[in-house]
Amino acid sequence: TAKRNAAQVVFVRGVTHTPGLVTFSGARRALLQGLDELERAQSNSKVTLQSSSRIYLHSLPELTGATPEEIANNFYDVVDKLKSRLAQRLLKLRVDEIEAKVRVTSTDEDGNPMVVPVRLVASSMEGEWLKSAAYIERPDPVTGVTREFCVIGAGKDAVCMLDPYSTSNIIQTKRAIARRVGSTYAYDFLGLLEVGLIQEWENYLSDLAGAPGAPSIIPGGLFESQELLEGPDGNLVLGKREIGTNKVGMVAWLVKMKTPEYPEGREVVFIANDVTVQSGSFGVPEDELFFKASKYAREHKLPRVYIACNSGARIGLVDDLKPKFNIKFIDEASPSKGFEYLYLTDEVYKSLPEGSVNVRQVPEGWAITDIIGTDEGIGVENLQGSGKIAGETSRAYDEIFTLSYVTGRSVGIGAYLVRLGQRIIQMKQGPMLLTGYGALNKLLGREVYTSQDQLGGPQVMFPNGCTHEVVDDDQQGVSSILRWLSFVPKTTESPPAVRQCADPVNRDVEWRPTPTPYDPRLMLSGTADAAGFFDKGSWKEYLSGWGKSTVIGRGRLGGIPMGAIAVETRLVERIVPADPADP
Repeated sequence: TAKRNAAQVVFVRGVTHTPGLVTFSGARRALLQGLDELERAQSNSKVTLQSSSRIYLHSLPELTGATPEEIANNFYDVVDKLKSRLAQRLLKLRVDEIEAKVRVTSTDEDGNPMVVPVRLVASSMEGEWLKSAAYIERPDPVTGVTREFCVIGAGKDAVCMLDPYSTSNIIQTKRAIARRVGSTYAYDFLGLLEVGLIQEWENYLSDLAGAPGAPSIIPGGLFESQELLEGPDGNLVLGKREIGTNKVGMVAWLVKMKTPEYPEGREVVFIANDVTVQSGSFGVPEDELFFKASKYAREHKLPRVYIACNSGARIGLVDDLKPKFNIKFIDEASPSKGFEYLYLTDEVYKSLPEGSVNVRQVPEGWAITDIIGTDEGIGVENLQGSGKIAGETSRAYDEIFTLSYVTGRSVGIGAYLVRLGQRIIQMKQGPMLLTGYGALNKLLGREVYTSQDQLGGPQVMFPNGCTHEVVDDDQQGVSSILRWLSFVPKTTESPPAVRQCADPVNRDVEWRPTPTPYDPRLMLSGTADAAGFFDKGSWKEYLSGWGKSTVIGRGRLGGIPMGAIAVETRLVERIVPADPADP
């Protein structure tokens, strides 16, 4: 569409004569073909970065030997597997809906053969990321056009609707805003966490395959979340609300996850900026929610994860006053010489609410000395709140496990918070900075910087030791969060997070140092041919861009998490990015 800022949707539609669409391999093959077509379509310059993508496939072969209910249940399992394996590509191509129509052979009440059209949908339109649903189509007997769609499921067969498709709504608008700044909508991170958790379990079960007493299936009720909401008395309560209805640009959840270390479940507090509310800026309400959620994590001794995408402290303007003040120039004929003061006429001043401005009397009326305004949360009170949450983050780091993930951008107090939390995972498109490059260019009087990445991108923050790990996208970032949490006890008073391990504890360390210079990481992780010190596949290095002569990381020994420090004895090279402002 040519309408400015209108929602843009890219559709991929296909018809297939190949049977097997409802199987995992068939569904994966068809979805990959659809994603390939989407990738080609999105190379068109007319497709914007905030567009939404939909994939539709109509399977013509009739399915036999299964009921619509069995087809629907199989579809739910297939979608979960596809999301876990293709999550990064689905995110990159901004897929918000996947739909397939199949034809199932059945019989009517009289035993006569009939074909039942079944529509299988995985949609993000209602808020939850690619939530699965299945419908039986009931066509008009005369025209053949579908008259209603009836939901398939236990106790839901009587629920029918005229149209199962949600139009572009506030949630889609918010997703587009988040994508525009290179991030993911805050509530969609819950779906990414669930997908990452499924991936973690699949890898774990694959590693344990054949081990005695090893679990064989992923437990049910894998992921649950409850939002931390402010009650009437100002205290946080657990609850749920409709996605996209929040008026405050900060959200928080208490997430319960069944992990390989804690199959019975563990709790983690997640706090996230909602960049779709006033650009994710920190005002008094945002500061209060952040403070209370962090305090909740400390009081319950739970890990606290902060997902940062913001624009710093909110400094607003009293827009109502803009058209009402006048300017007293030093020389009316030459405004470039400057002005003496801003003033209000007597009539305008008396019409303003009392206390909204501080003034002094001048010949023209009333000169403005201070603008107070009538709205709370646009001035220095936000800076006071920034100090409050900075202190809370320092306290949280001392008392509990804190971890921050920078997605999109993190500015001002947002950058301070992630640094005070110490442990940082940074996305490649997520700079951390105190002020933008445009403001610095104005200060320097010339165009020195060309992007925010020159100030706080991964190429700056990773070599200087602020960032522990760099990831390519949000799904990889969520997977890194879950892997880091796997080394952390579920509370500060709990024993270490131990997981079952197929690697025998009493085996030998097979890898041996060589007379020639070698990589000390191999001594810890091992190779494909020779096992190292830690359990196979458990070693994870951090801060690899900083302090190149020292290697640090985490691994497991007999399933028990451990930290390791090794010395790099080979010749190392360090690259210091040039600062354009430093001649």
